[in-house]
Amino acid sequence: MVSRTETNSPGLRYVTIADDLQRQIESGDVKNGERLPSQHEMAKRYGVSLTTLRSAVDLLEQRGLVRSEHGLGTFAKTVEPARDSPQVLLVDDDPQIVRLLTTILEGENISVTSAGTAAEGIARLESTDYKVIFLDLIMPGGSGIKLLDSIERRTKKTPVVLITGAADVALINEAMDYGPITLIRKPVHVKQVRQVLEVLGVQGRERVAPR
Repeated sequence: MVSRTETNSPGLRYVTIADDLQRQIESGDVKNGERLPSQHEMAKRYGVSLTTLRSAVDLLEQRGLVRSEHGLGTFAKTVEPARDSPQVLLVDDDPQIVRLLTTILEGENISVTSAGTAAEGIARLESTDYKVIFLDLIMPGGSGIKLLDSIERRTKKTPVVLITGAADVALINEAMDYGPITLIRKPVHVKQVRQVLEVLGVQGRERVAPR
């Protein structure tokens, strides 16, 4: 059932494993209510530590795709997607950050639209109203300041969360002039994102329970 998964980023390996298991559950390869192999067995098959495998299972529980029963094991459960989920725009050219943030936000039942450049992000804003914009400052083809300027000229202002590992204080200060803006430093952690969502009042809709 489990296939070995490789990734160049050990810190994101548990996300890759969780995604692989999610595909198996959603495709029906793993049936609703089916008991998964033991965590020790899955860790061996994926070639990762037990700690990494447990992190993957925890992430699946956050997504509502498995349930763990003490002494009995971990069981798959299928749920219908959340209805009318809040829409969030993620503008970042780093695929690993996009993947991690998407996983975190979708785990909170929030719909994510991604863009790899400021220009693409601006285009996305023309067609959809987003609850929050997660924005990287340094990207190819122009900085995130271009998108902030576009937001500033819009009638409806959208809250912005800057995701940056840049040491360019001047650029960050320039972005802050468009405030109010929230700042999250890379590396990104689940707790940080949840705290920001809570402060901004963005909550995902509850998933529909399986029948």
